[in-house]
Amino acid sequence: MNLVYRHLAHDLPVAVIQFLKSPEGHPDGDRLFLGKLSSMGLPVEVRTLGTGCSWNRPDEDAARQAAADAWEFALRLLQAGKHRLVVLDELHIAIFQGMLDPDDVLAGIQSRHPETHVVTTGRYAPMSMMEEADLVTEMKLIRHPHERHVPAQMGIEY
Repeated sequence: MNLVYRHLAHDLPVAVIQFLKSPEGHPDGDRLFLGKLSSMGLPVEVRTLGTGCSWNRPDEDAARQAAADAWEFALRLLQAGKHRLVVLDELHIAIFQGMLDPDDVLAGIQSRHPETHVVTTGRYAPMSMMEEADLVTEMKLIRHPHERHVPAQMGIEY
C-alpha cells in the first residue's frame, strides 16, 4: 500500500482491484481508508469484486466467474492509461486457485498502457510473473493469530 500512498501524495490516479475479498464480507481497512481518501477528492478508485475467502466460498463456479469478471475489468483499466498505478490485490492467489490463467494474466499485464505501473499481490506468485517484474518483494509469515484459532480481528486482518 505504500506505493498507493506515494502516488496519491503526488495526485497520481490509482485503482485498486480486490480479486478475492467480497463487498459483503468484513469491511476491510484498506477499502474503507481508500474510500475515505476518495471522498476527500484524492484520485483513487477501489473495486471489491471477489466472492470472499476460499474457506467461506460455497460456490466455486461463482468465484471463478467473479475472478474472470474482475480480470476483464482490470485489463480495461490497465490498457486505458487513466491510472498511473493499478493494484491487483490477491491476484496471485486467484491464479494459484485456478481461477485465472497465469499466461493470460501476464500477457494482459504486458499489454498495459506504457505509463501505467502494476502491482500484483498475494502469496504463490507464479515464477513467470516474478521473472517479468521490475520489482519483487516477498512478505514472509512467521507467526499469525489464526494459528491459535483467533478469529479475524478488525485492524489486523481487515
